[in-house]
Amino acid sequence: SVGYWNEEGHTVTLTTEKLPTTCTVDFKPGYEVALTGNNISITAPANKTVGRIGSTSFQVTANSGYTLTGATVTCTNNATATISNGTVNVTNIKSNTTCTVVPKEEIKVTLVVNNGTGGTTKTLATPGGSLTFTGVSPNSGYILDTTNMTCSGGASIILNGTTVTVSNINSSQTCTISSLSTSILKNKILADHPTRPGARPNLNSGIYQDNNTKTLYTASGNKTEDINGDGIGETVYYFAGNALDNWVYFANLYWRIIRINEDGSIRLLYVGPDKNTEAGHIGISVYSNKYYNPRYVGYMYYGGNSGEVNIDRKNDTSSTIKEVVDTWYDNTIKPSYDGYVSRTAIFCNDRANEGFSTSATFYFAARYRLESNSPSYKCGNDKNGNLYTGINGADVADKFTVSTTTGNGKLANPVALITADEIVFAGGNHSTSSKAYYYYNSKGTSVTGTNYWWTMTPSHGLLDISYGSSYSYVFFLNSSHNPGYLVGIEANNSKTVARPVLSLKSCVKWKSGDGTTGNPYTVNTLDTPCASAEN
Repeated sequence: SVGYWNEEGHTVTLTTEKLPTTCTVDFKPGYEVALTGNNISITAPANKTVGRIGSTSFQVTANSGYTLTGATVTCTNNATATISNGTVNVTNIKSNTTCTVVPKEEIKVTLVVNNGTGGTTKTLATPGGSLTFTGVSPNSGYILDTTNMTCSGGASIILNGTTVTVSNINSSQTCTISSLSTSILKNKILADHPTRPGARPNLNSGIYQDNNTKTLYTASGNKTEDINGDGIGETVYYFAGNALDNWVYFANLYWRIIRINEDGSIRLLYVGPDKNTEAGHIGISVYSNKYYNPRYVGYMYYGGNSGEVNIDRKNDTSSTIKEVVDTWYDNTIKPSYDGYVSRTAIFCNDRANEGFSTSATFYFAARYRLESNSPSYKCGNDKNGNLYTGINGADVADKFTVSTTTGNGKLANPVALITADEIVFAGGNHSTSSKAYYYYNSKGTSVTGTNYWWTMTPSHGLLDISYGSSYSYVFFLNSSHNPGYLVGIEANNSKTVARPVLSLKSCVKWKSGDGTTGNPYTVNTLDTPCASAEN
């Protein structure tokens, strides 16, 4: 007899019968299936013979440091495979085949907390996800530096209280949080003021004069100076409203902290030897005894006659107010305390404008900013946060410094006056009264009594038709007559006083105090290395 094997019916079919007969079916060997892969363990056997059903399965586990989540399996000779929960299913086996499992390397994130606790390593189940680390805190004598948190693989890191969240994780990496010693005054101030709500209330709409403690407001980006050269303004931490804990006692004088500058120095506003004073100034003075040309809004200005239409910023002549402030500094600060005052801190005498003129009224940059409720710590900004350009635009000549690394290097002494923008950040507003901290002494009355006081911010040039010239106007703060009223006044006004502003170096060490009226911050003035540093 002659016949064949019917695969579909799994039967033997005879095509020629010669009975009686004996039929022999000769089956071929099955297909060999092998499973391989690095960084996995395969439950024996790893090789199987598969017959007519054409499918089989294997059990696998990932080795340490790897995961089967997201693993792939590929097979030769058109067989197909899937993997789920440690089971590899191979189908469509029609010939010998080898399947290879490729596991995923586990994504691990290691958190390092310098001089702190809470650092550990965690494993992420799904790429692109996030991990949470709890119990993160600094050691005694340190604070966590939220401005210096990095992840080596590009993940995002956020600290909220004692919890760190690392997100957008796509590879194993190390995230590091730096810490700062509170023996440094700047760091102590940051540690004592953990509330950081961002910009102060009503910054873009009006005044702010509420009592507050333990609070620092912040500005950055296009509102601040770029010190490190990365094209992004550094973070400024500033006090606002009636801050009750920004007092400093330095050089046998009381001061109010205005802000922590972009270079880390600490800007102070003069109060005087008596914190209860109503004479918190160093004397009455005109801003400039020359005022019949708008160039005399300069803290320094060009003393010659250039004949140029644009404002001249050669800065070869000191204004009257600068001479007063320099004399005070020479006599009061320089003999014993000069080494602790920053040389890199910028004092902005912003003379950018949209059209300088000696024969017409025009406004300087700050006037536009303040009328638009858009103050800026960046010298030369317009109301939209962009630098003025052109012949009357932003210029390094307006950044008064001792050092040439951050400014014009024109100052012999690292001291000047507050800016109108700093007043607005602190709680003031153009042409509006405001009793923020800069207005008060420790007993809650005007620190300058009935005296106005100068800023160093140009306001406008005002045309006097009778004289045919545009005069210089500078912003000032009103006194108890109209508390904290911020507006421009003639540079030769004789009823206005000077309140010096200086910046303690970023390296200055904290000695004692918590910034309150009864316990002001004090400075270690025996620190020789800091005294010899630029900042």
